[in-house]
Amino acid sequence: MPQKRNNPPPPPVMTWMKASPVLIVTGIFDALRFVCEQFWFFGPALAAIYCTAAVSEKIGSLGGATAAGCGMVAGVAGYFGEPAIAAFGVVMAIAVGLFGWMTVGLILIMTNGRIFEEHEGHALWFAASLLISETPIIGSIPGLTGVTIKLYYTQIKKDKENFAKYKKEQAAQQLQEQKQEQNQKIIELQQARVEEIPEEVREAA
Repeated sequence: MPQKRNNPPPPPVMTWMKASPVLIVTGIFDALRFVCEQFWFFGPALAAIYCTAAVSEKIGSLGGATAAGCGMVAGVAGYFGEPAIAAFGVVMAIAVGLFGWMTVGLILIMTNGRIFEEHEGHALWFAASLLISETPIIGSIPGLTGVTIKLYYTQIKKDKENFAKYKKEQAAQQLQEQKQEQNQKIIELQQARVEEIPEEVREAA
């Protein structure tokens, strides 16, 4: 009987379900960076909300007077402090962008190193996402999420192609082994029939 070859294990296949936790992380960091980039707008609004909550907790609810007062104070502070608030937001956006890029990169290397090892150019694309994140003004674009989606899209597409090729090769190999087994059985059957013929008949032939 022919010996069957050991079938290689199927190639790993990345899916969007497996990629979703990383994409959620990238989305969180991009959202935080967007808030920091637009801190000139969100800063006074957050200050007004905090002021309203703090004053209401200490002196009790005063209805719309508390909200109006805090809103007016936050508006004045935002108007006169806009340059400083905007600069603070840019610095925070750069810090958040760098930390997010390093965090996602570490996650990808530890859990899915193939995304860089098996695909040329992915490391450059990921580096480009850092440039997008660290550039003022355009840093509001969700570059980290967009580039990570692009990397996963390429990997998932390639993995599906490799898995389809693997299944095709396994089917062809299985068919070949079945044919070999059938041929071996025919040979064994023929040998068995020859052995069943009496020796006198074979000598006479």
